[in-house]
Amino acid sequence: MDRIEAQQILSALRPNGSEANEPLFEDALALAESDPKLRAWWEAQQRFDRRVSAKLSSVPVPDNLRDTILAAPKVAAFPPQWRHRSLLVAAALVALLCVAGVFWSINPSGPLDSTELANEVSTALGTTGPQVAMTSTNHQEVKAWLKAQNAPVGDMPPKFEGLPSIGCQKYYVRGHVLSVVCFTLGNGREAHLFMIDKSALADPPDSHGPQFDRLNGWNVATWSDSHTSFVLATNGTMDDLKGLL
Repeated sequence: MDRIEAQQILSALRPNGSEANEPLFEDALALAESDPKLRAWWEAQQRFDRRVSAKLSSVPVPDNLRDTILAAPKVAAFPPQWRHRSLLVAAALVALLCVAGVFWSINPSGPLDSTELANEVSTALGTTGPQVAMTSTNHQEVKAWLKAQNAPVGDMPPKFEGLPSIGCQKYYVRGHVLSVVCFTLGNGREAHLFMIDKSALADPPDSHGPQFDRLNGWNVATWSDSHTSFVLATNGTMDDLKGLL
């Protein structure tokens, strides 16, 4: 079983983990324990599932729901000549819903607040850093990939020009595009620079200098320039972080 197959299997595991003892899930969970990247993805997936589950649980169920369903008209079977057509209609509806879902996910639905941005950055970081979509130690290749993806590429701090890059990734956050470029600092330390258009944020970070904080075990700095807002996260020390800026 490889990482991609394990992700597909774990995606089907319900948030309450009731099927976790089944052999197929056991194998995928065992791989997640031994694979840091897969474990980071799985932890982020669980956090997302819990958020969705909590939202669904907060929706009240009408007391008369069962009676309403039972009282509804019974659906008659389709005549044989209509069955094939009904399958085509159902397939078309599924395709339409998929397109609508993609349209919703990539079209902005209002500016993000700082909490939404922090949650997305925290989820992307996990415990071992983001999973990159492309890998390269060449900064120009990384920037070219992000530009081709219509992802933000702001003016990075000068010190980053001398750091080897690991790769990059882009995310959608309620239709807004968030990009990240990952760098190695040596000795197991990494730095991950997230960038988003300043106009996408309701309360962008200060433009007068970086603000330092902790986020889910990572040391982070946030700031903005005239066009872009940045979140820089490292598993190094706070002095390492400040030294990068």
